[in-house]
Amino acid sequence: MTRPTKILKLFTFLLLISSCSNKEQIAEFENVLGKENSGTLTSMVSEFENDFLKTKYPNISTEKAYSEYLTELESNIAGNWERPSKKNIDKFNKSELKKVVYGLPDSIWVEESRNKNRTEYRIRRKYLNTKGGYEIGTLEASIPKVTDEDSLVATLKNYYDINYFGKYREALKTVSKEDKFVKKYLQMTKEAGMLDPRMIAYEMLIADLDFDDYFIKRLIVTEIVYRL
Repeated sequence: MTRPTKILKLFTFLLLISSCSNKEQIAEFENVLGKENSGTLTSMVSEFENDFLKTKYPNISTEKAYSEYLTELESNIAGNWERPSKKNIDKFNKSELKKVVYGLPDSIWVEESRNKNRTEYRIRRKYLNTKGGYEIGTLEASIPKVTDEDSLVATLKNYYDINYFGKYREALKTVSKEDKFVKKYLQMTKEAGMLDPRMIAYEMLIADLDFDDYFIKRLIVTEIVYRL
């Protein structure tokens, strides 16, 4: 057997091992997340690629379109990037997956502040845990005086948190054993909480990731695209 043939066979063997390992990771991830939630997430990725990326970037590959999307978002100082269609957002809002991925506001109220120049508010959030029950968390915050409290409450309804107790987080942990970026993401959010989508975009871009990767696509969709 010639040397080039040996190298080719070794390369093919390593590719097969890598492919099998990736399939096992995906299977474990979807098993933890659950069949229905996995299906919803796959549908969201597909809709984002077909309804948004291919329309906005028609002349480049899907992989390059992801990179271009993140590049534009990362440099968007105003934070007025494009959102999914109302139809897709409504579909996500009705799914169990939203509760699995995020800690959602259950009640919001404004407290009387001793400082007349400040407004104090509370957000009570519910976190769907892996057993189907709910964990409760309350955020207490103080901001410069707000005159329109109803408007403030309406805005705070979209103040999601990471669901640290849910199946999505647990599913990502199974991947982090082999995926360096997923491991880094879990560590960053453990230390800092919910990250600005532009920061996540920046971290992904400097990591020089494979944007055709199953898990990276799902992080982009949950941590950036559907973060309202």
